[in-house]
Amino acid sequence: MRNCFIALCLFSLWGTPVHAASPSSVHGALDAWDVVAAKRHAKRLKAADDANGAVALALGRLALMEGRYQEAVTLLTKAKVNSKDARAAHYLGLARNTWTETEKYRDYRTSGGHFLVRYPPGPEALILPYVDDVLERTFDALTKVFGHTPPTPIRVEIYPEPEVLAAVSPLTVTEIKTSGTIALCKYNRLMAVSPRALVYGYGWADTLAHEFIHLLISQKSGNRVPIWLHEGLARYYQERWRSDTQPKLARASEHLMAQAIADKELISFEAMSPSMAKLPSQDATALAFAEVFSAIEFMAKKGGDDVPRQLVTLMGTGLSDREAVSKVSGLSWSRFEASWKSFIRSQGYRLQRDGYRERMLFRGENSEGEELALLKERETRQYTWLGDQLRVKQRHRAAAKEYAKASKVSKGASPIVQAKLGYALLAIGKPSEAQKAMEKVASVYPSYVLLQLYLGRAYAMSGAFELARKHLEYGIYLNPFDPEIHGLLAQVYQELGENKLAERERKVHKELQRL
Repeated sequence: MRNCFIALCLFSLWGTPVHAASPSSVHGALDAWDVVAAKRHAKRLKAADDANGAVALALGRLALMEGRYQEAVTLLTKAKVNSKDARAAHYLGLARNTWTETEKYRDYRTSGGHFLVRYPPGPEALILPYVDDVLERTFDALTKVFGHTPPTPIRVEIYPEPEVLAAVSPLTVTEIKTSGTIALCKYNRLMAVSPRALVYGYGWADTLAHEFIHLLISQKSGNRVPIWLHEGLARYYQERWRSDTQPKLARASEHLMAQAIADKELISFEAMSPSMAKLPSQDATALAFAEVFSAIEFMAKKGGDDVPRQLVTLMGTGLSDREAVSKVSGLSWSRFEASWKSFIRSQGYRLQRDGYRERMLFRGENSEGEELALLKERETRQYTWLGDQLRVKQRHRAAAKEYAKASKVSKGASPIVQAKLGYALLAIGKPSEAQKAMEKVASVYPSYVLLQLYLGRAYAMSGAFELARKHLEYGIYLNPFDPEIHGLLAQVYQELGENKLAERERKVHKELQRL
């Protein structure tokens, strides 16, 4: 009897459900983005019969999160047959779609070993050196900012078109194109559409950094941070990988903030959930991003670089977003909201005179010609259209005159017009004038890739090769599939004595010309 009593005591101490292996313990760890703990729990489940629907579901979900898609399909099929849990069908659909779309993908381990990039066979292989550089610099910079080092390698999947992202995520193609959501951090991986899918590419480098921040926040907090804080932190710190300079709200975002403040149409933080991608337009999404950026900016100006680490750590301990923000800012939530609104009203956000809005133009659906519709003034559109007609006929001097008229009407503020003017001036051998036409607007709209390309060419023509390098490398962070950028960069690197880089760029240029 005494032995039985001792056994019962030991069971009560060490055999409780808290410590026992169970499917729910695997799900709990995965919900908290703790794959290491989920694997530990799963090891104790494997002795069990995976014909048990609950066990198969837990193991199948873990396989999906670890990128073992074929195995996930097998396990989740069993789970669907043997379990009434609705999650089985949900995860099975995701696993099937992801396996179907990525079955033939290739793997690339980055130079620092921190990332495993999966990509489709074909042109995407050409951008791997640039992706490698961005990801490793991102890892080094942002793990310090957030005080968290994730388990590695971190999976990154690059998809050739938005339709693939829609197939492997909860988003629809319409939501992706309407909101401009071109990448996600979900299911324990970073997912991004290739810049090749867009007419001018997009800011893929900062986008990867942005999604990596989401991974850090989810893991460090146990997935307890709401979407508005998630996005605010990611947007504010997404450029830290390449610069320690103070983040600045983009000009187009500044316009949206000025308009929303004037019209009293700010989007509430609550309305941003469950996802920014669910907002009704690219403008609404951009406004929401601008708002959360400004909220983090407000806190960072008061609390410095400790803000991201403190916020995420506090929420990881169970504090709500309002409690964590109050603790970090030293203000009650109501006072924080009021102070933030006073802060944004004091920033002097300006409306845009040119009315230009950055838009993602998708190949097969949009064209370069659609940019004319983004010019607000009818007279600006007319002069620009005339310049385009002359440019097609190789009458660059006459085209430059029409673009100059368009520039005068738009007061030199439109990146579309200034890039076209810069191109025409370069075509007639006036690099210094081209630089003057583009430099100011490029500082306002740095993500307009044609400005970076033409400024790179202008400085190369002037012999200012370091400046040319700066603009052309920035161009690669926007559209690495533009062969002209690589061709020019090869020449610039050669002039600077960077022979290995020059050879790399020549090879990429040659391959891209074959596409």
